Amino acid sequence: MFASTPYRVLRRLGQGGMGEVFLVVHEGIARELVAKLLHKRLAGDEQLLERVRVEAQSLARLHDPNIVEVTDFRQTRDGRPFLVMEHLSGRTVKEELAARHALSMPDALDFVHQALSGLAAAHALGIVHRDVKPENLFLCEELDKSITLKVLDFGLARVIPGISSEAPQPLALPTETGAVLGTPRYLSPEAALGKRVDHRADLYALALVFYELVAGRGPFDDSAGDYLTAHTLEDPEPPSRHAKQPVPAEVDAAILRGLLKNPEERYQSAQEFQREVERLWGLIQNSQALETTVFSLEETGNRTASLRVRRDAPATAAVAPIVVPPRRTTRPALMVASVLVALITAAGITSLVAFFLSRTGP
Repeated sequence: MFASTPYRVLRRLGQGGMGEVFLVVHEGIARELVAKLLHKRLAGDEQLLERVRVEAQSLARLHDPNIVEVTDFRQTRDGRPFLVMEHLSGRTVKEELAARHALSMPDALDFVHQALSGLAAAHALGIVHRDVKPENLFLCEELDKSITLKVLDFGLARVIPGISSEAPQPLALPTETGAVLGTPRYLSPEAALGKRVDHRADLYALALVFYELVAGRGPFDDSAGDYLTAHTLEDPEPPSRHAKQPVPAEVDAAILRGLLKNPEERYQSAQEFQREVERLWGLIQNSQALETTVFSLEETGNRTASLRVRRDAPATAAVAPIVVPPRRTTRPALMVASVLVALITAAGITSLVAFFLSRTGP
């Protein structure tokens, strides 16, 4: 399959509508990588070939810790293009949500912040992802047990010309006006209407992901699957209406701003959205915010959760890490203790009364 290339297949990891994914080893350097290969039946589709080319060139130019690294782009002997990328160990945000239903506030803020770092790097080159969703956000566990989020799959990416000289060439065969591209559940209103989108469509999609992280569901999951209508016509309820954990009003407001129908009224850049996430992180540190935010102590114990602000990010107010407070005595334990104190006190009073009666008896 990869004859005349330095790659040898170890096993197939999966397949989709457009291609197959293989775990391969580069025999020259003995490094395990992942190869994404277009299906043979699609190798003659010029539009798809262009999309693969844009994805490969986009990822190759994005040297960012929060974006998957692409190392090579080639063709097989029969003309099937494939790109080679780093092999990641971990699971997607979708899988994390399936396991936990919803995430603690510190985890949600951390993952959204990291995703915004990756998107900011892409947007700086004029690259719009157009398919931001939990399946395309991957959580990698590092050696120090920290989690790095990486943005995956730029297969639907659009390159806006004139933003950066380092950007890949836009599609030679542009998408037809009116075509709806992306996953309906995470489409921006302008994308749902078939309009041309820019980077703010990615920020809308990430606000939807943010909503899902804290509430365990999306804002339009009651729309009977008609997401296109919901995105364009329905006003989302705040995530606090659906979340099983208390959600601060400031978090509600930040998410709902990201979901405004008019792109001009949303966050205008990934950096602006990041600054708001950092502000929320700071608010959660004070005692009042701690009283209104659920920290899942069963999941986090007494660990310190720290928002990782990139060194090259725009200067913002310093944000100290949140120290999750030690496990407190539970309410049932406090109730039992109160009852015991009451009984002991009552017993003491009874004994004193009996003592005085015996001293003053006939």
